[in-house]
Amino acid sequence: MDIKVRKIEPGDLFYIAEIEEKVFGLDAFPFYYLFELYEKCRDFFLVADYKGLTIGYIVSCIENQSLHIHSVAVIEGFRGKGIGRMLLEETIKLAKSMGIEKILLEVSTQNTVAIALYEKFGFKRVGMRTNYYADGSDAYIYMLDLKENNSQHVR
Repeated sequence: MDIKVRKIEPGDLFYIAEIEEKVFGLDAFPFYYLFELYEKCRDFFLVADYKGLTIGYIVSCIENQSLHIHSVAVIEGFRGKGIGRMLLEETIKLAKSMGIEKILLEVSTQNTVAIALYEKFGFKRVGMRTNYYADGSDAYIYMLDLKENNSQHVR
């Protein structure tokens, strides 16, 4: 498949808002918040592009000297094809190149596919947020220590 991971462009935001809504429903970030992330975190806002179609994205921001992944999503017809892995891999490379030492994220305790992906990359569960999502479900907090995983190569 001819998928490219690239930095976000302004025209991508409308597609990203659509993906966000389809994937996360009630927990989707509103457009104004996605725009705010675009304004503040552009260096870590990546898009998966398939022949000009935005099929996924990852957005992260530097907070307290760590990188916080706010959202990762891939549209339904393209899931299970390694796109999430590509987006995460590129984010980790970027973080390392900028000297960032830790990456944090929250993931639904029910999202076993995402949890398996994060753990494959070396993320460790470091906490939990109760009632994190709109439906009252919980989220695990995961952290990747880039100092520890510096020599690790993920495939």
